[in-house]
Amino acid sequence: MEQNRFKKETKTCSASWPRAPQSTLCATDRLELTYDVYTSAERQRRSRTATRLNLVFLHGSGMSKVVWEYYLPRLVAADAEGNYAIDKVLLIDQVNHGDSAVRNRGKLGTNFNWIDGARDVLKIATCELGSIDSHPALNVVIGHSMGGFQALACDVLQPNLFHLLILIEPVVITRKAIGAGRPGLPPDSPQIPENLYNSLRLKTCDHFANESEYVKYMRNGSFFTNAHSQILQNIIDFERIKASGDDEDGGPVRTKMEQAQNLLCYMNMQTFAPFLISNVKFVRKRTIHIVGARSNWCPPQNQLFLQKTLQNYHLDVIPGGSHLVNVEAPDLVIERINHHIHEFVLTSPLQSSHIPQLTLEERAVMFDRAFDSFKNEALVKMTKQKL
Repeated sequence: MEQNRFKKETKTCSASWPRAPQSTLCATDRLELTYDVYTSAERQRRSRTATRLNLVFLHGSGMSKVVWEYYLPRLVAADAEGNYAIDKVLLIDQVNHGDSAVRNRGKLGTNFNWIDGARDVLKIATCELGSIDSHPALNVVIGHSMGGFQALACDVLQPNLFHLLILIEPVVITRKAIGAGRPGLPPDSPQIPENLYNSLRLKTCDHFANESEYVKYMRNGSFFTNAHSQILQNIIDFERIKASGDDEDGGPVRTKMEQAQNLLCYMNMQTFAPFLISNVKFVRKRTIHIVGARSNWCPPQNQLFLQKTLQNYHLDVIPGGSHLVNVEAPDLVIERINHHIHEFVLTSPLQSSHIPQLTLEERAVMFDRAFDSFKNEALVKMTKQKL
């Protein structure tokens, strides 16, 4: 993002509490979150006719806030007509991902609950977007995979914060293990198909003998093999942690995210997914569902459920896209995001913003007018008056 147009701050805050059982090693442990805030340097000089936008990006499992950095300048420069302008952008690392994982090292337990992650997002977004000096704006949440799940969960938990939901390959319903299993195992118990677990282990290595082995694996053996070259390089540079004092290629390297925490993102899903599945029907916001045409990460029931259940659902298919379409075909996804934001802005005017300095009496008159208008809409005349 152009440095003269946006100021970047990296911030840290406490994660939401209380959390799901076993989310920390000890009950007294408290987790932290690291996130980036991009604030427009031009926000005070904006045209009154331009709608202000705030964007919140939520990454998928095994990723981090850095996967969205490629998107930012291409979103900022999208509206040449001046219909809208971006005020703030939030990029958030979940508690066991990226820079948050580094801060929480040694505290994380075996239960990474995606609903807790949504609560973390709401805590940050409420603080950053709801400050007293904030201008009225349309708030848009954009989430991929796990982040898509959490974007929906955010609207369930706080239905008045976000105005538009953009879900990229959201994971809500997954394939369940088919096999002997454990007798009497409740359906909401942690479970993962053994073949999926073994495949994930191969894709989520976290320790390497040296820099060369690390780069080779990230380019050829990780989930990001087919990622856009710039996004892949951003991931390689961001995830790398070297042992102190080692030279450029001589010492061991590890990733910020631990493999076990990566695997737990998938192993725990059956424990919290029923909550969202039961509550998606209450999401009324315009919801854009971006899918890759050749993606098979989720069963067909995932898309069918969202299409049937969401009240304001819009499907957008990316030709040739996989589940990782956000990092493999970012320009196509950015084009669609810009289109949907532009369309939404033109059809969704903001509530009138700042009330001028009014006396208490003037505010009372203003309320009375609003009440009369509301009453006229709500009042139902009865054919027979009851005593």
